[in-house]
Amino acid sequence: MKHQFFLILLISLCFYSDCLSQVELSGPVSQAVILDLDDGSVIYGIISNKTEYEISVQSASLGSVTVPITSIAKIRYIDDVRNIIFDKNGNPVDFHNSTHYFLFPSGYSLKKGQSYYENIWVFANSYSYGVTDNFTISVGGEIASLLFASQVPLLYASPKLSVPLGNQKGALGLSSTFIILPGDDFNGAGFLSGSLTVGSRNNNFTLGAGAGFNFDGGITDEIIPFTFSFMKRIGSKLSLMSENWVVVQNDFSDSFGITSLGLRIHFKELGNALNLGLARPLTGGGTGGFIALPFISATVGINK
Repeated sequence: MKHQFFLILLISLCFYSDCLSQVELSGPVSQAVILDLDDGSVIYGIISNKTEYEISVQSASLGSVTVPITSIAKIRYIDDVRNIIFDKNGNPVDFHNSTHYFLFPSGYSLKKGQSYYENIWVFANSYSYGVTDNFTISVGGEIASLLFASQVPLLYASPKLSVPLGNQKGALGLSSTFIILPGDDFNGAGFLSGSLTVGSRNNNFTLGAGAGFNFDGGITDEIIPFTFSFMKRIGSKLSLMSENWVVVQNDFSDSFGITSLGLRIHFKELGNALNLGLARPLTGGGTGGFIALPFISATVGINK
């Protein structure tokens, strides 16, 4: 009986030790961290203390929080503390998705070394990389032309320079997009744009303008777009977003507009989001019964 008792005790200790070993405690104190709890909640913060049985985190939204190791499903360590900044409501700042709305760029840039992949409507793909804190390069294209028309698809490269306007107060962005148009003759065109963003990365609005050009005829003023966009964080997982265009053409004698409204769904992994929206054209002759075109895209943060 005595031997059975010690055997049960030994098995219990081994089981408890195995439960503790499922959570990696290799990170030092003062390390930025993300705690995924067993109940599905997430805590962002800085490790202030840790023992074999519990870990204490200083969170911007919750203050000092102590969590038992047995309640933690996963610990994710963040190498760069600056990438775990919070807004005044305790929501983590989304550096990746703050650089753009549905399509038009904001004034903000990626931080150095950050990058993300984006897919729009399945067929359009792009990759963006922060060369410095103020310079981002994006490349991308679509595959529909290649799959369905057996011709060279649309390809583009877009460098962007960003000048911050104070700490989380806004940014001025200047970008150019060089485009190879679909077809076998490699015709090219491009787009110059400027974005003045006012507000933080999570809550802001942007005034934008641009001009198109082609490689043969140079810059033209036949089509000039003006944009007004905004994003508003309405919860830890949701942002309200809108992007609106007014395009003037033929020496300002003609114009049309596009308005859109949608949601950005933020996931646990920083930089990952799903963008859902509806876009509706605005023309003087009406829309002919057309209500709205759905928009869907997803971003995946690669270097957080």
